Amino acid sequence: MTPSLPSGFSLVALDRVESTNDEAKILARTGAPHGTVVWARAQSKGRGRHGRRFQSPAGNLYVSVVLRPDCALQVAAEVSFLAALAVGEALSGWLPAEADVRYKWPNDVMVDGRKVSGILLESSSDSNGRLEWLIVGVGINVASFPAGLVPPATSLHASGGEGGTVEAVLEAFMARLAHWFAVWREKGFAPVREAWWRSAQGRGELLSVRRGDTVLRGRFESLDVDGALIVTAEDGQLHRINAGDVYFSSGG
Repeated sequence: MTPSLPSGFSLVALDRVESTNDEAKILARTGAPHGTVVWARAQSKGRGRHGRRFQSPAGNLYVSVVLRPDCALQVAAEVSFLAALAVGEALSGWLPAEADVRYKWPNDVMVDGRKVSGILLESSSDSNGRLEWLIVGVGINVASFPAGLVPPATSLHASGGEGGTVEAVLEAFMARLAHWFAVWREKGFAPVREAWWRSAQGRGELLSVRRGDTVLRGRFESLDVDGALIVTAEDGQLHRINAGDVYFSSGG
């Protein structure tokens, strides 16, 4: 079955690639229009944040979307949050009502405390700092998940969503991505931030933020108006965090 995409999006379906993000970047650099969707059945060199490799067997969803919003490069980071909302809402169509879907800063989607999806943004800007293109790479564990990760992983099927196929999940994700992208372009980041915050993992909890060789320990206070993490450190000082790896005391 060929997945049906929202108006304004076109599908490039592939069997196996090294990375859908790399394929999408090649297309973006050669003029691929806004809304080009690269989908592969499997990846041989799946890549997450900081170049981390991850397993990419057939049966899960690997997709990268070329977007061309007219905005400054720093604003484009907000798209990670609307992409997370799109994943969570898409999967909720198959998950049991009692499943706890949460968004873990900055780019993970969790089900019952386990990671089901990760998001990778890559972009290019011009000499004036305006965005030329943005790649939204998304991996969703549909049928399987890797063992031994921290936090632990899960899949849609393992979480009770046995009826969701890769094609159906792709359709649902793209429908919700198109919705939230339109909201973001029309109304800005505020409604995206509000929806993300309602289901944010670890609100008010103790956490550690690892940035290179440094670790900041404190409490997750809020999400700033631009998506930065606000942490009250152990000494009482507030910190704005724009990048880092977050670990909660609860293990998430």
